[in-house]
Amino acid sequence: MMRGISNRRKYNAPQRRKDLADAAIQVLGNYGARGLTHAKVDEHAGLPEGTTSYYFRTRGALQLAIIDRLNELDTGALAMMSELAHDEKFAHPGTLGMARLVMLSGTEPWLTRSRARFELILETRRNADIAAKIVDYGQHFYALTRDVIVQWHPPAPPPDLGLIHEQTAMILTLINGVMLSYVAGFPAITDPHQLDSHIQGLLRGITVAEAD
Repeated sequence: MMRGISNRRKYNAPQRRKDLADAAIQVLGNYGARGLTHAKVDEHAGLPEGTTSYYFRTRGALQLAIIDRLNELDTGALAMMSELAHDEKFAHPGTLGMARLVMLSGTEPWLTRSRARFELILETRRNADIAAKIVDYGQHFYALTRDVIVQWHPPAPPPDLGLIHEQTAMILTLINGVMLSYVAGFPAITDPHQLDSHIQGLLRGITVAEAD
């Protein structure tokens, strides 16, 4: 009997961890860093007290699990951007796909995830493990954004790598600012076509400035 219980718990462990991470994202996004406790996650997930602490012994372990889950969820969302980049209905599919993805971060469930992510960013100064994971995620998003910008340029001649880096950095600065405005409750831009226009304007402006 005990062996059966042990095997069943082991079999369900990955899904249970994922469910707890999802609940923790909701708690962190809605109540902030101070509101993130094992007991609060148990309550939000509708599970017995002590469940979260069984799977994530420390608060730091729970925070790292949140980052891993956010990255998993964002990777799925970023796949949407890649699909839009190959949709011939759009004049600039890659940048419009990016703009639409950013717009999602102002609606649920993405808005709560955005709040949770910014809460964790604030923790990077106090927790080296969280900082390392945030940097890894940032590099992943940088690479995906860079790929979209490369597609924006004509295929020949190949764009200068220094230009691509500068454009990627500036576009990410714009995107992060827009996302932060959603988290703050004062959306700076609410239309994907408007954001796409700003993105393309930045790309053209930087391209011209680099050519002069």
